[in-house]
Amino acid sequence: MAYYIFNIGLPATTEWWSQNLDRKVITAGFEGQPGDRGDVILNQLAAGDWVIAYVNRHGYVGAGIVLGDETYQLHSELPNGSLSDHLHERSVDWRYFVEDVNAAISIYEADRQQPRQTKESIDSKVHAERIIGKIQARSWGRQGRYGRVRWELVRDAVFDLGRPVSVAEVRALIRMRDPQFNSKNIRPDMEKMSVNSDIRAHYQGVKKGRRSDSGHPADKLFKTSFGKNVRYEPYVPEVHGVWVLEYDSSGAGKVYEAPQTLIAHAAILARREVDSIEVTPIDGELDGRKRVLMQVAMRQGQFNFRSLMLAAYGERCAVTGCSTVDVLEAAHIVPYRGIHTNRTDNGLLLRSDIHTLFDLGRLWIDPGTMTVRLASDMRDTDYWQYEGIKIVLPKSRNDWPNPEHLARHIHDSEPQSRREDH
Repeated sequence: MAYYIFNIGLPATTEWWSQNLDRKVITAGFEGQPGDRGDVILNQLAAGDWVIAYVNRHGYVGAGIVLGDETYQLHSELPNGSLSDHLHERSVDWRYFVEDVNAAISIYEADRQQPRQTKESIDSKVHAERIIGKIQARSWGRQGRYGRVRWELVRDAVFDLGRPVSVAEVRALIRMRDPQFNSKNIRPDMEKMSVNSDIRAHYQGVKKGRRSDSGHPADKLFKTSFGKNVRYEPYVPEVHGVWVLEYDSSGAGKVYEAPQTLIAHAAILARREVDSIEVTPIDGELDGRKRVLMQVAMRQGQFNFRSLMLAAYGERCAVTGCSTVDVLEAAHIVPYRGIHTNRTDNGLLLRSDIHTLFDLGRLWIDPGTMTVRLASDMRDTDYWQYEGIKIVLPKSRNDWPNPEHLARHIHDSEPQSRREDH
């Protein structure tokens, strides 16, 4: 296996790069004749080699695996609608890519100058995989052709179904939401996101190991198998344990569960016990302090709800933008009354101190403007900087906080904290 930089040539535009992606090829021009330079450089590639696509004045936009030499073609005339004059092409399985060339990995980020030829070899495997890793990381945040990132649609479908689900069930839900969605990669996406999948190593571009508690965006699902029945569900470390993806010197990967320390094992057992306790519905007439204490106790067991909220809000506090996952909590807007209240539109992802202020009624969200409001006696505190700012909303409108829930929260909280003039 070798690594190459490949300049996609002219025009250096998103539209031309999109044609490469859509046709799953890399192309070359030159004279457009048998035996010319375009013929030679494409047939020098071996099946299984990596090519890293480069766009002039932009940077590195994609990484993929070259397919067999039988996929090489020399067209007698330009393919229908082609924006380039290239007649030579070779098929590529584009694994990671950005769709807009303006989102390319720059030569400075890649620590490599622009290629001086159409095809250049990268002698350092470490350097090549570093560039691929940067493209891979950026591709996880790309906007998909159908309005959302493909893997986000897959993940959201699993989370929204709210139970262990099959590939067919996920495919049906996504097709209902977006009839144009290309569903052929749903299974690979689910395997890639499943922390305990034995074959997930096959889908990783950069052969670099990691633990499932490292915060990697691909570690979102857990896979279970009963005979031929395979199901996927949201990954919750406290329930499913920590899993390790590891590669040996030959690049072969394996997945295994990390051994638990005695303390970690005890904590997991305790949390599972808390999660199984049937909590009495909260009476609206209970005093605020008692309600807060009950919610603090309950929130420690609501791992599936927190998992949903982390995914919906992109692991960022809706008020502060804080991305330190360890201090982010899933706050119920209407108090917890059973599993049916664990809905994304009945929650906010908040930093722990903001969560406490929200529960105490010292901070609330205006349902009409989705802006933060604070009790007037908070004016001289550090928290006043958040007064009037618009909260960060989830990408999916279905996950936005329900205005009726926010209005209910305001009504149920202490009235004097919001009736005073600001």
